[in-house]
Parts: sequence; C-alpha cells; structure tokens
Amino acid sequence: MKYMLASEKLKLKRTFLIPIAYIYPIALILLSLLVVGLQRDNLAANHNNMWESMVVVVHYLYMFTIPLAITVVISNLINLEHQTNSWKLLYSLPINKSNYYFIKLFYILFLSSISAIIVFIGLIVIGKILNFDGDIPFLLLLKEAFFPIIGALPIITFQLWLSLKFSNQVFPIGIGVFGAVCVFFLQTNKTTSFIFWAYPAMMSPVKQIIENGSLDQIVVNNDLTLYMLLSFSFTLLFMLIGLVHCTKKQVN
Repeated sequence: MKYMLASEKLKLKRTFLIPIAYIYPIALILLSLLVVGLQRDNLAANHNNMWESMVVVVHYLYMFTIPLAITVVISNLINLEHQTNSWKLLYSLPINKSNYYFIKLFYILFLSSISAIIVFIGLIVIGKILNFDGDIPFLLLLKEAFFPIIGALPIITFQLWLSLKFSNQVFPIGIGVFGAVCVFFLQTNKTTSFIFWAYPAMMSPVKQIIENGSLDQIVVNNDLTLYMLLSFSFTLLFMLIGLVHCTKKQVN
C-alpha cells in the first residue's frame, strides 16, 4: 500500500494539482480581504462581531470555490490514468482494485485539507490586518475552514465516481461546474438545501438572519448536525457506488 501511495505522490508532482491546493485558497483569502476591507464600515454599522461578520462574507465566496476546485482536482487526477491508459497496467498487478480507489480518495482529501488549513490561517491574517477587536476566535475560524469541506464530501465522492466512469472528462467537469453555479440557488430554499450540492453552503458555523428583506443579526447555525449527517450519508452512498465501479471496471 505504501508503494502505491508513493507512486501516486510522484504522479502528483508532475501535475499542477498541488499548486491548485495552495493557489485557490490564497486567492479566496485575498479576495475576502478586499471585500471585507471595503465593507468594513457597513459591517460594523450592524453592531455585529467583526470576526463573525468576516466569516459570513467569506463563506459566500468559499461555498462556490470548493465545488469548482474539487471538480478540477478530481478530473485532472483521474485523467492522468485515462490519458496514459494505465488502468490495464494497474489492474494487472496483484493488488486489490479497491486500493486504487481509496488512494485516489486519500489524496483528494489530503489536498482539500491543505486548502482548509490555508483558509484557516488566512482568516486569522485578515482579522489582524484589519485590526478586529477582541480575541481571535480560533474555534469559529477552524469550523469555517473545515466544515464546508465536510459538507463537500458527497461532491468529492460523486465527482470521483463520474471521473472514473467517463474517460472523457468534459462531462464530469460540466456537471461539477453546473453544480457549483447552482449552490447559491439551492441553499436559498429549505427543500432544495437537502440536495448534496448545497451542503458546503449550509455548513457555516454562523449565519446572518434576513429580517424584513434586510440583513439582521448573526446567529449560530443550529442546522449543522443535520447537514453533517446528510453529508456523511451521501458520502457513504457515492463511495459505495464509486468503489463498486472501480472494482468491476473492465479495461481493454
């Protein structure tokens, strides 16, 4: 197993996937710094905690970038095998086929974790640069960095299955982009928020209430447990589908 992990690591070094794990969260933080900086007076006028206000603003950007980044990373990771037609060689080795699936999944989760850590550090940096009052709410920022990734687990396993199934990555990428675009619309309605594409949007530790058509106070998100359970449930479902496809995959 460790040799397979080492082999996959060498493949990653020949791609731009590792830089993506660094570039997209850094770009997200820079854009968030700009938006929060420009809107600081408006955010302060609502008498909300600035750390919480920053989390709300960042989350609207974060929930779009996560599905897009996942789609790009997974499609390119699996496309390495499709382009080189290395499935036949891999499947000829005396190794359980399920190992290939879990190794791919491991590296996807690893890259996602790196991105989340960068977001966590970036949120602290934004608060320091803009001189937010009060102590740094490390737990709140940690939740904002990692909870949307947990919400995105069904998307990860779903996109991984699609990329394994289709050798031409145009379709999986198209589905991924379409899902990312739909995130905003899905999370605005209680019924559509149960569709797994909406889970990254629903996994913010705090949310801002809309009262009489205008933004009001920021409160704790009490729906986290529900959407976390839904996320894990769909993750297991899509993982099972992807694993069965991978183990029964026929190569010519």
